[in-house]
Amino acid sequence: MIHETAVIDPSAVIADDVEVGPFAVVEAGVTVGPGCHIGPFCRITGPTRIGPRNHFESHCSVGAPPQDLKYAGEETHLEIGAGNVFREFVTLHRGTPGGGGITRIGDRGLFMAYAHVAHDCHIGSDVIFANAATLAGHVDIGDHATIGAFSAVHQFCRVGRYAFLGGFTVATKDCLPFMRTVGSRPARCFGPNIIGLERQGFSPESRTALKRAWRLLHSPHLNATQAIEKISEQLSGNPEVDELIAFMHSSERGIILSRG
Repeated sequence: MIHETAVIDPSAVIADDVEVGPFAVVEAGVTVGPGCHIGPFCRITGPTRIGPRNHFESHCSVGAPPQDLKYAGEETHLEIGAGNVFREFVTLHRGTPGGGGITRIGDRGLFMAYAHVAHDCHIGSDVIFANAATLAGHVDIGDHATIGAFSAVHQFCRVGRYAFLGGFTVATKDCLPFMRTVGSRPARCFGPNIIGLERQGFSPESRTALKRAWRLLHSPHLNATQAIEKISEQLSGNPEVDELIAFMHSSERGIILSRG
């Protein structure tokens, strides 16, 4: 299952059924779980732990040192869950000591060509990164989020669960869960991703509650603090609205809304 031109460090731990393509390199400190496919010209360095059934198409750079001027060669880590697909030229970097020392990626994600995950990012499961979607360091991405093609997320920002970022978005603040965020400097929020939420099986009651919450957030008669208070008064008790409220309350960088 290992091509004769592949270079595998003797200390790397690779499950028996892993496929390794031509000219791939697997270095010391790497653990690869069962059912993985490492395509041609991929380079995996460590310390990196890769779970089962991950597919690296070709020319991926996995576990490389962080692009951080403060990094001085300390041991940091990359952890990848199960069942992800990484397409051509995807780059995934290890953490930094100042950011907790670890970059984590969940399960069943699709990372299209040229997507980039920087140091100390924490990415949930079932995400989609379209072509050239890029994260700076210390970014948190919730489960089922979609990051559109050529989009960029600023360091220390968060993208909530089921959020949708349209193509070419530049997110310099937190992106609300369940909502559509699109645009560049400033990006703007355009309300709930109703079609996406319906496809994901959210109830009509939850979709309606999120639309009502959005109308309050979008109201020209309320500032953001007043809108959050109104949402709490009128709509708390719905799980998705409660999550939206908690996300806004916990924001440190501020949130992207439609007001400038």
